[in-house]
Amino acid sequence: MFSPFKFCEISENSFLVGKDTKLAEELSEFFNQDKNKDLWLINTHRQTTTHALRNTQSIMLRKLKLSQKLGNTLEYNQVMEVEDSVLVAQYSIFLQTIQRIERIFFDAGVKQIEWGRIFFSKFLANSEIDEHTDEGKYFSYYDRFHFVIDTPDNCIFHIRNQDIYLKSGELCWVNNHVPHWLKNFGNFDRINLIVDARLK
Repeated sequence: MFSPFKFCEISENSFLVGKDTKLAEELSEFFNQDKNKDLWLINTHRQTTTHALRNTQSIMLRKLKLSQKLGNTLEYNQVMEVEDSVLVAQYSIFLQTIQRIERIFFDAGVKQIEWGRIFFSKFLANSEIDEHTDEGKYFSYYDRFHFVIDTPDNCIFHIRNQDIYLKSGELCWVNNHVPHWLKNFGNFDRINLIVDARLK
């Protein structure tokens, strides 16, 4: 049963919320189709604004609602308002994905979900994400969850002196409120759905 308090207040670095291996397989098949490869090139803001994320690409399903371009990552991390991307209406699999992630949460005992950003993240093969801590008003409010679609066995998520290996089909909470870094030693890209949510 979930606590009404933010998970960053506990001592764990990650934990399993639930699984949907069929969803992971369907999304993997979708992203392996050549016709869908250009979706990764639509929004390059995340990897160009934050140096630590330069070896990533993203597809936004829910994104920050911005009235103007901001100067740096810390300024973006103060923005609280989010909105759906037009891609959710254009691709039925994206809406279905959000609904199935919602079902995992409800099956785990969650009563209410307040969604933040939701996006697919591609972490490139044989690359790294520098150590960083997600800070700011936005991250003080939301917790971060990773739903794993494709991942090499030797893709490391290092959080607070612990190596974590997330598995395909798992939805896991991860503690992004402390220093963490990632290394993909594999020969193919890791693809996750990253979900920011506040749960009750």
